[in-house]
Amino acid sequence: MDPSTSRNTLGSPGGFTAVFLCVALLVSVTIAHSTDRGGADIRILVPQTTSALPFLMMAREHPVAGSNIRVEMFANHAQALALLLRGDADLLLSGTSQGWENWLDGSPIIMIDTGVWGLASLVGRDSSIRSFADLKGKRLALPFPGSPLDFQTRALLAHQGIDAEKDLSISYGPFAQSVARLLSGQLDAAPLPEPMATSVSGREGLLRLIDYSRAWAAVNGGDGRSPQVSLFSTAGFAASRKSLVLALVEAWRESSRAVSTDTSAVSDSFAAALELSADVVKEATRRTVFEVPDFAENESRVLDYYGQVKPFIRGEKRALDSRFFFAR
Repeated sequence: MDPSTSRNTLGSPGGFTAVFLCVALLVSVTIAHSTDRGGADIRILVPQTTSALPFLMMAREHPVAGSNIRVEMFANHAQALALLLRGDADLLLSGTSQGWENWLDGSPIIMIDTGVWGLASLVGRDSSIRSFADLKGKRLALPFPGSPLDFQTRALLAHQGIDAEKDLSISYGPFAQSVARLLSGQLDAAPLPEPMATSVSGREGLLRLIDYSRAWAAVNGGDGRSPQVSLFSTAGFAASRKSLVLALVEAWRESSRAVSTDTSAVSDSFAAALELSADVVKEATRRTVFEVPDFAENESRVLDYYGQVKPFIRGEKRALDSRFFFAR
């Protein structure tokens, strides 16, 4: 589908429905592709970040036979999850740990596969910070207690022999607030995801200090990949539409390879949808680790990562098992 035919979901006459006022959480870009006018509508909710690029490309260029794919960007993860669980969306691209937390809490959500394995960088002004050991005595901000960057950062600090409770000052706040505090000199460093890390690098002296993927490689036997963004559905939908899910994951895999291979074309095509410049999207995409492994490998990697970060996750240390994953 040509991008010019993308619809603004907020502008449709029936947009404001009684169903949770869904449009309140959707950004004004919907990309759809119909390969079969009589096919099933598949509604996929994605964040307005570079992680969504393979799905935007898939909706436009790598369709799934017999389905009408609708990819819609959301602004609120909790509300997007509510839409999925209520059956008002079929698939949700979201943080890996947000998915496992909901499953562990008893929701019917399951993981289909993972598509992003690295997307964060430590940002600050102090160029002497080159490893997590260099954060000793520094002021670090993290998004919120128990967030993915909270427990992964604590794992990386522990690997360097740094006690997160005693050896540095950790505070919490939204990413935008952390950027403001970095600029005002109230912080020494903060991890930021893409595309924000790229957007602020170079701004008023802010530097990209440490790539989380490279840092994680030192913890993970040289492999810097860690599951960050995954695709989720409900167990009922996945079981009833198994053939469709398999075809969709293959299209996702193909699109992910295309995004990684030709970042310039992707950036030019979808920068407007992400409300960013093409240059920022290109660099952010280059720094986002896209890969859609086969189901068995995904399960193995996610469970291994969970085991590694589990000691640093707040609250009860619960067991994650194969029931959380899509059963092919």
